[in-house]
Amino acid sequence: MRLLSLELIGQYKGLKDQYFDFQNTEGNILALIGLNGSGKSQLLELIAETFAYLERKQREDFITRTPLPFGVNVQYLIKSQNQTEDMILVDIDKQGNVNSYQITEDGERHPLLLGAPLPDFIVGYASGLNENLQRAFMKNSLQYFEIKRISAQRQKLLTESVDEEQVSEINKKFLKKYPHIFDNLYSEYYDQENYLSLREVNPQPSNLIYLDYDSTSLLLLSLVLLPLEKVEHILGELGFKYPIKAKIYYDLRSGVIDIDAIRDVKMLVRSVGENNITPIGNRTTNDQFDQYELNFLAGIIELDFSNSSILNNLREANYHDPRSFFLRFLKLQQLGNKKWPITNRRKLAKDDFIETVKTPLKTQLPLSMVELRFLNNKNQEVCFDDLSDGEAQLMQVLAASTIFGLGQSLFLFDEPETHLNPSWRTYFHTYLEKALNLNDGGTEDSQIFLSTHSPFMISSLKKENVFFFERNHNGLIDLKPVNEETYGASFDVLIKSFFNLKTLISQTVVDDINHRLKESQKAENFDDLKHWIEQNLGDSMEKGYLLRKLES
Repeated sequence: MRLLSLELIGQYKGLKDQYFDFQNTEGNILALIGLNGSGKSQLLELIAETFAYLERKQREDFITRTPLPFGVNVQYLIKSQNQTEDMILVDIDKQGNVNSYQITEDGERHPLLLGAPLPDFIVGYASGLNENLQRAFMKNSLQYFEIKRISAQRQKLLTESVDEEQVSEINKKFLKKYPHIFDNLYSEYYDQENYLSLREVNPQPSNLIYLDYDSTSLLLLSLVLLPLEKVEHILGELGFKYPIKAKIYYDLRSGVIDIDAIRDVKMLVRSVGENNITPIGNRTTNDQFDQYELNFLAGIIELDFSNSSILNNLREANYHDPRSFFLRFLKLQQLGNKKWPITNRRKLAKDDFIETVKTPLKTQLPLSMVELRFLNNKNQEVCFDDLSDGEAQLMQVLAASTIFGLGQSLFLFDEPETHLNPSWRTYFHTYLEKALNLNDGGTEDSQIFLSTHSPFMISSLKKENVFFFERNHNGLIDLKPVNEETYGASFDVLIKSFFNLKTLISQTVVDDINHRLKESQKAENFDDLKHWIEQNLGDSMEKGYLLRKLES
């Protein structure tokens, strides 16, 4: 998956009637740079809204209610099942109509009547609290939850029915109000008058994955399904090896719970054994046990990966695939969307909603991580919650790149290195590429867009991969080309070029020097100033320059 261009028709926040061209980029990683408020994050939001709308439009079990508040054309390369690379163009007009085309080598457009092939995953991550990026992801997560919620309502009514006539009437009502939750509506075997034959869809969660507080712990746990030497290869630079223990809380006593959720919890219970379950609440009744096949509907599951049988059981039950493991429990977490305020859910049901909305922090979910422990390079156990912000952030970003990097994924990272120390920032580009390359090939199929203020990242990229954002006099956002080569440029040059710095020392010190310089000029005596500079200022190019000027 490689995004080639995006054209905005109309206005999205500070972006207006703009064409973004990414065709001349090299490699997997593109950097969006600029001052705070320059609008680089808004491009990430626009990309997310575009692909989220496409998914809702193309999935028969998802629905669209309104057009987007703008039109957008997006062009990208994506591999087909036979591994040939196809160029896709998708036009979304202001009325919400979608037209998809495959572009041939000679530039002809062939309509795609069944819709455009989409990336396997769109993965979003933001380091700040102003998480507007997550809105598009929340819209599609809510669609999955709504299907499950409606299905649970129907199943409850069906269990209370006593005859076929009542079942048929229930199905008729749900078909009229929620036709998208039913399968094979266009099949020749479907009899409109025989509502007993209705079958629900088996919905899959959205392919837009947003990494928030709750899901990142599951993502990190999923690393254990990889060969441990591979995990150590990625986390070793941080001083860690791999996850060694975990405690997972589950609760199937209320809310929207379906067969898949029950099956996945049973898989965990079987993998660890009943002795590693701490029950919560009462033992299940006979009727509940017949339905759930669990002794307790809530509890804490303890996983100790130093026990090879637990690790092997977990790997075999998930086909040694960390992504599969993560997604099956992310589905269970998303059933907790019921806890979102109803006002937020109503807003997110509208495709044209582009305001700020946030997920509640640390709400009680059907499944969540109570504790996650890692083994460090000294073979000591360390709790994930005790890590520094920088350690946690880098670990999360590398885990996402590793698990979703194999496949055709588009990563949207909003300032993913804010908490890193200067050394880790210097190597951040290297760490990302190592994580993407962990699976030996296929990395050209994934692409990372990241916003950053870091000169360390910019110095790792060719100028074609760096996009500079700036507000114009109308308050709108301009995307300007980067004319000077950035690859290998020194950090001081980049900071002065792109972040409006005239000096590399603190402005507090600059103001102090200017004040003392004016006083010395009045007294026509610079000896005291020279002595003060020598005694009070640390080493810098600016200090050397001042001393040379005063001596001349």
